[in-house]
Amino acid sequence: MSEINAAKPPVWFWILAVLFVLWNLMGIANYLMSVTATPESLTAQGMDAAQIEFMLNIPPLYAAVFALAVWTGLAASILFILRRRLAVPAFLISLLFVLSSFAFDFIGGTFEVLGTPYLMIMIFVVVAAVVEYFYARRVRGLGFLR
Repeated sequence: MSEINAAKPPVWFWILAVLFVLWNLMGIANYLMSVTATPESLTAQGMDAAQIEFMLNIPPLYAAVFALAVWTGLAASILFILRRRLAVPAFLISLLFVLSSFAFDFIGGTFEVLGTPYLMIMIFVVVAAVVEYFYARRVRGLGFLR
């Protein structure tokens, strides 16, 4: 039975694989917008002066962790859609960077400056990273990844 599964995953596998890629592409877009942000672009997003100042002065380590989280997430989702077993450790690495980013946001006061909406977004990002990782582990166990 596992040979059949390895040869042809069910439709739900492909639907989620495409959603994982799209989700991680959105993360890349968010990252690129944050590192190319200008006072004008942040004002257009409805940020106040304190938020703009904060966003324009994010420590390089925070930006690096954000970059690593989104780029490893995209790599993992591409490996996943290609049905490669390496997707599982790649999703784990991305999850660890997402958790690190969340910790930096907590320690650095990001949630105080950007408020509850940003906190809710980050909680959703953490949950999504956890789901990607555990789902990849599950389908690896079902023999869909080679």
